[in-house]
Amino acid sequence: MQPWISIDRTAGYRHLTVKPIAGSLGAEVCDVKLSGTLDEETRGELRRALAENLVVFFRNQSDLTREGHVAFAQTFGQLQKIPHLVSVEGHPQVQIIERLANDSRRLVGEGFHNDSTYMNTPPTSVAFRAVNVPEFGGDTAFANMYLAFETLSPQMQSWLEPLQAVHSAKWLFGTGADQSIVAMKKMDPAEGDREVIHPVVCRHPVSGRKFLFLNTPYTSRLVGLEPKESQALLSFLLQHAAQMAHTARVRYEPGTVLVWDNWAAHHCAIGDYPGKYRYMERVTTGGIKPGKA
Repeated sequence: MQPWISIDRTAGYRHLTVKPIAGSLGAEVCDVKLSGTLDEETRGELRRALAENLVVFFRNQSDLTREGHVAFAQTFGQLQKIPHLVSVEGHPQVQIIERLANDSRRLVGEGFHNDSTYMNTPPTSVAFRAVNVPEFGGDTAFANMYLAFETLSPQMQSWLEPLQAVHSAKWLFGTGADQSIVAMKKMDPAEGDREVIHPVVCRHPVSGRKFLFLNTPYTSRLVGLEPKESQALLSFLLQHAAQMAHTARVRYEPGTVLVWDNWAAHHCAIGDYPGKYRYMERVTTGGIKPGKA
């Protein structure tokens, strides 16, 4: 097993204090007020912290307005709306993640995945703001897709690098899908059936590290492989990616702001809060295509 790259995730910051929460990924960032004016050097350190930790979060940010949320998210890239999410009225870039206490539909975001990889330019990052959260429950878990690649054997890494994968939203939004079971806007089935191709192994545009770019809801098959071969390899890679040593989870409090890298990290909504209300707002960045390693 090839050891992953060891980096110091705390050193060299002048404007932030970065406190990792696990050996795999994730860090709390302290000593910064997101509602204030962030100079470019601080923004650069925030981009570095996200690239190295893949998940960064900030406590006690309840005074961050929706306008401030949008401005902060732009630290990490160009704004990009997700077509199947509802926006806040008057704030088109701020989109709603809400679950009512009596909602019995399938939990949106369960299972490890990247968001919306059926798009030609899948989202690069998501800035999440906790507005109303249960006293406990409703955490988000994450998995490090750098490690998912780096802990494979060199032979497997070399074999995977030229491969491409087909992504689509068929399962959720395509022809014959029951779109009523999830709390999202409906999509034209023809759009849900549309397929796009992304590399299996990509190189991160900020860190330069390689990562696996596959996920259960949207990756339908590997190009050039027989169906049974594709299914078996996808199953192995996705189970490998989700092993406990690659994961961490974040617990929300009102006023928590969290940013995750939607390319090099998987995330998973944990639905352990039946009968409780949860309301989050998110701003998404994107607009670029994943590049081959």
